[in-house]
Amino acid sequence: MIRIAVCEDEQILLEQLTDDIKSILNKHSVMYSIKAYTNGNALLARGVFDILFLDIAMKPLNGLEIARKLRARGDESRLVFITAHQRYAIDAYDVQAYHYLLKPVDIEKLEAVLLKLYSLLKEECEHAVAIRQGTTVRRVPYEQILYLEVMNRKIYLHKNEETLPFYGKLDEIETTLPDTFFRCHRSYIVNLDHVRYYKKEEVWLDNETVVPLSRRRYQAFGLAFMYYLKNRGDVF
Repeated sequence: MIRIAVCEDEQILLEQLTDDIKSILNKHSVMYSIKAYTNGNALLARGVFDILFLDIAMKPLNGLEIARKLRARGDESRLVFITAHQRYAIDAYDVQAYHYLLKPVDIEKLEAVLLKLYSLLKEECEHAVAIRQGTTVRRVPYEQILYLEVMNRKIYLHKNEETLPFYGKLDEIETTLPDTFFRCHRSYIVNLDHVRYYKKEEVWLDNETVVPLSRRRYQAFGLAFMYYLKNRGDVF
């Protein structure tokens, strides 16, 4: 399901755009939830969305100000600006906007943007871990993950230059990961793409991190790693 928000301070335009989005997604049998807001402060106080349609010319906060606040707190929503003026296009890209649509919104262009965004989000979901940090949801591509560990009811997702803590259960997240990830210890899951070598009680990653390998998982890890290397063509 994709989560969508529409923020437009003119009620008639808000209702029209919201109805058009619903019609397009229903037509293509896409599951969605959609919320409508008439001002930016109400939007900022609410939850996380995958796609945001923002009118630029709003008060007291305009669409660009809302977008900057969202980006400042780490929100990675796809932004689509609605504007009557092309001159805002450059500013829109400063906040990593996906697209902008001119008023009155052309239904065919809206459909093209929606379907492209749906395709991108679907692909991201299939190749990334989604984690919630406060009011923000981040998607971390599998290839960027070195390993995950659990400590004191928190999971720590480790990348090369960043560690992302979030609440969750390692047992649950393990079931969502592809075969390139292996539970080498009750508190650790490693990405085999980043394993350099292993020995009796340790797994060495390509950034020199050492992750514990439990004795009871040693044999299974060895088999999984050999299978992984064969699939890559590294061993015959």
